[in-house]
Amino acid sequence: MKIIYFTILLLLLSGCQKEVITFSTKASDVFYVENAGASMRVLVEGNTASNTFILVIHGGPGAGSFVYNTNYISQNLEDKCAMVYWDQRNAGASQGSANSNNLQLSQMVDDLTKVIKVLKYRYGQNMSLFLLGHSFGGLISAAFVTRSEDQIMIKGLINVDGSHNYPLNDSLTRQMLLTFGLRQGLYSKKAQKWEKIIQYCLRHTGNFTLEESQQLETYAIKAESYVDSIDKIDLIGTVLSHSITDKSPLTSILVNLLYSEDSDFNKELLVANYSGSLSAVTIPVLVLWGKYDFICPPALGEDFFYRISSKDKKMVISPVSGHNLILQDEKLFCYEVSAFVKKYK
Repeated sequence: MKIIYFTILLLLLSGCQKEVITFSTKASDVFYVENAGASMRVLVEGNTASNTFILVIHGGPGAGSFVYNTNYISQNLEDKCAMVYWDQRNAGASQGSANSNNLQLSQMVDDLTKVIKVLKYRYGQNMSLFLLGHSFGGLISAAFVTRSEDQIMIKGLINVDGSHNYPLNDSLTRQMLLTFGLRQGLYSKKAQKWEKIIQYCLRHTGNFTLEESQQLETYAIKAESYVDSIDKIDLIGTVLSHSITDKSPLTSILVNLLYSEDSDFNKELLVANYSGSLSAVTIPVLVLWGKYDFICPPALGEDFFYRISSKDKKMVISPVSGHNLILQDEKLFCYEVSAFVKKYK
């Protein structure tokens, strides 16, 4: 799902970085993967000597992977494995032309496949590779793992608040906003704001247009800010600080975000649905979700969890998180991911 964090900041950072391949406990390699008109930035950080890699498929479309590269993750995951922060086409610090004809879900799955092949070429074909899809990244990872020829390329999948079925997602967002608003929102200090959300949900009941889908998402983001139980984070500050730390060109980040926001690609996503194909998934799967995620409600995670055929699967709900569990409950995230990777690598 789309999440806009940025304030306009025109700052050019160096785009020319020497490509290196490092096998150590503290690697930091940057390279670009070229595919179908896009030049996609990849940052590999952490313990590449472990031969264990987690490839992050970020949210969006149009956002970036650097927001997940926190100090906590660096200290509690990157010592055990290598984190791969991939910026999708027309997202983050990736470059190339607008490529409107190639901004399609099938192309992004092809991009992911090529990134995996490049990683294995650089760091070894026998690497233990896991995918971690968050939000919109959950859709890309669902499209990937439901193809048998792709699923065998990885050891397991980590789904964090990911959307695999947009029509269902919109319906569950409306349902959660309405249910939570009527039960708790009207009795909170934000009652007047909840009333506006409730009335919108009562007027819009299904078969959502793109405009309605985007409005539901906007209300979902606002609803999360109204819940006191959620651990709050400074998203804008996090984005800006880590983009600078990772030496990402902020002009590219801004242009990519604005372009993807208005792209016709969103019309394709409106009807994207992989629920019926999830039975093909047999690899180990870890599902992590925020209890107060209105953007991708927990019921969406349950639909994913119960439809996959994997014998080795686990679902964990964070009691203090909304849509950004990776940042809102870092301790739980790192603990569960570490245990999962250790068990199945």
